[in-house]
Amino acid sequence: MNHRCDLQLEKPSGIYYAGETVNGCIYLTLPERALIRAIALESNGFACSAWLQPQQKKKKQPKVPKPPLSYEQRVDYFAKVDYFLGSESSLPQLLDAGCYRYDFSVQLPANCPSSYEGANGHIRYTLKLLLHSSTDRPVEVVLNRQLQVQPRSEDSSAPDLGACEAQAVEPTPALKFWRKPLRLHLDIPRAGYEPGTGISVHVRLQNLQELPLSMLTYKLNQMTTYVARQKDKAKRSEFKVERRQLLSSSHQLQSVPHGELQNFQHLYTLQVPITPPTLSSTACACLQLSYEVEVIVQTKHKKRFIMAHIPIIISNAPHILQCVKQDGGIHSSHFDLAAMSPTQTPERLATTSALAATNLSASMSSLASSFREAEFMAITNLNKKDKHAMSGEQLDFRPRYLYYEIEHADTEKVL
Repeated sequence: MNHRCDLQLEKPSGIYYAGETVNGCIYLTLPERALIRAIALESNGFACSAWLQPQQKKKKQPKVPKPPLSYEQRVDYFAKVDYFLGSESSLPQLLDAGCYRYDFSVQLPANCPSSYEGANGHIRYTLKLLLHSSTDRPVEVVLNRQLQVQPRSEDSSAPDLGACEAQAVEPTPALKFWRKPLRLHLDIPRAGYEPGTGISVHVRLQNLQELPLSMLTYKLNQMTTYVARQKDKAKRSEFKVERRQLLSSSHQLQSVPHGELQNFQHLYTLQVPITPPTLSSTACACLQLSYEVEVIVQTKHKKRFIMAHIPIIISNAPHILQCVKQDGGIHSSHFDLAAMSPTQTPERLATTSALAATNLSASMSSLASSFREAEFMAITNLNKKDKHAMSGEQLDFRPRYLYYEIEHADTEKVL
């Protein structure tokens, strides 16, 4: 039987925050009469990791292929089944052809991690409509809808850990003891960032041999760690790390002056893209997410280069716009985005920023001002060659001074 099913959520985007309630309705259309035993909605939130690892062959053993080792692990955050009609033990009921509506409500736990899809694991939140027609037929999945869940801003806000630094020294061969190694130093103003903010990376390179430089590369990497247990031996666990490059920016250094090669410095800002927040092992036992900034400095010698990494923490908390400084004092004309509801979308945030820029330009243009030239002054000639005295002599040097005046009489001066 061909069933037609449609699911409508209270939020059409399907994006929810941990702790929120998912409300919606399901429309089930039956083209003809049918015997239905039960209609249920199954909601699940879980994280799982799984992969196959080939076994290592020993030299003395015959060349017989061994089956790969299976690793898998699953963590459930919630599992719920709501019956709209009947139950598992009820008898089939005759339903006429037509459209049936069923309302539902699912409460998300407050400790839900962010949704994520990886090569060897994922974190998913699903809604499935199950149809039990009769005992001799398997359960039919009529609808399968996946939700996008994000942790709350206050739970995953980036901690203020202060400035972070990292250093690296180029390994030097023992037989080439005369070679002076490259030394790379990185520093960033803080460790926690949010999507849309910039990571200001300061690079300092100590190049005592003054080797000519060729390229400087900045990268933002995402590391996913999958943890699982062997299928036949539950006590044996294994982990697998997947590294993915989110951002990359290269800069040519052939034109660096020779006098700056010994102590080279560079400053660049990496913009954090929209990405899942950092996920620790306490939040998910089988899948963890971490981020790092990678910097590579290459010289014109292919074998002479240096690399350094510095870890960072990414959260989904919106950043606060800085207050605007105006003439006469500092006015609190900023928007407190942290106090806004967690359902704010990036489009709304962009609209709010545009309104702030428009208001600022309008307020600055309203300050009517005029510049006038100062009168010519009679100046003195100091430190003459014959004597040190003030002669009061009129010279051709006539300085000009600019005055800034506000034409509003009722303007209050802010001290």
